[in-house]
Amino acid sequence: MKIKTLIKRLEKKFPKNIAESWDNIGLLVGDDNREVTKIQISLDATEEVIDHAIEAGANLIITHHPIIFSGIKNVTSKNIMGRKLLKLIENKIAVYSMHTNLDSAENGLNQYICEKLGVKTSKILDEKYMEMYLLSVYIKAEFEERLESKVEEFGLEYNGYKNVYYTSDSVESFEKIEEKTEKKEKFRNKNKKISILGEKGKLSNLLNEIKKIHPYDEVAYEMIKTENKISLGGLGRIYSLSEGMELGSYLEVVKDKLSLNNVRVVGELDKKIKKIAVVNGGGASFLSRLEKIGVDLFITGDIKYHEALDAREMGISIFDIGHYESEYFFTDIIERHCDDLAVEIYNDRPVFKSL
Repeated sequence: MKIKTLIKRLEKKFPKNIAESWDNIGLLVGDDNREVTKIQISLDATEEVIDHAIEAGANLIITHHPIIFSGIKNVTSKNIMGRKLLKLIENKIAVYSMHTNLDSAENGLNQYICEKLGVKTSKILDEKYMEMYLLSVYIKAEFEERLESKVEEFGLEYNGYKNVYYTSDSVESFEKIEEKTEKKEKFRNKNKKISILGEKGKLSNLLNEIKKIHPYDEVAYEMIKTENKISLGGLGRIYSLSEGMELGSYLEVVKDKLSLNNVRVVGELDKKIKKIAVVNGGGASFLSRLEKIGVDLFITGDIKYHEALDAREMGISIFDIGHYESEYFFTDIIERHCDDLAVEIYNDRPVFKSL
């Protein structure tokens, strides 16, 4: 299998368009035309991870955190970034990163944490939507089947449906003017109007294909934004316990289910909790929103002192389980989608140690 074929498979499950605008995801190093020999799945592309991939004979590293986040002015062996990139290029190893698109996906990291905690029903905290457009094309009735075939051949899909379009009758009226004689000739034809619902970018591509087979030089069409929206997933999850529980008791549940030795806690252990939010990685930016919706407990990582202080004053308890500890499940998720290929999981050591 070529790297680009695997990427297409992964992006069907974890589409790039649900990533945050500031993120840098996708193929960041390498040639996607190469055949996959072996995949190494790792949370980060550290030098240790790259060295292990070289030893293991992997030519593709799939990471959660992007190896390149911002502009690079040079690639030399004099700095860590340069050394890593040189090793990858010299050993023909590609790096593909799935970051906030995997966090936000329906079957991504936040959902996986909820499943590990035994949560049956949860809602998305920060939901993203795709706006839908309606492309309508007018064509002579005798060419209707040709246009419908082109629409079906293109195969637009959304929300579990494929080739959704609507057909209605229309009438075309126009005057043709002879330039030399200025003679006017009136025409009135029976037409068909075919309307297709979909994402704007894909509809634009479809329109280009339609223009190739349309009998008129000037195609009559319209594309309008509709009120229809499709959920693309989103960051975070919210759920409620069936019965209230003391913070200290639920702490033991979380530690057991997520295999944690240590958790930083904000809040009194005898406090009753019921409504809970989860955001993998660092979720402090959601605190104000969580206060508004009455969350009792926030499970996340990377909480700073003043953020913890704010949370306490808001009445929100926190389990700071750690950034690494909230995301190392990434490897399990990706392995599920590469089970027909040679895969090795390798994570560098956690950055922090609790002593």
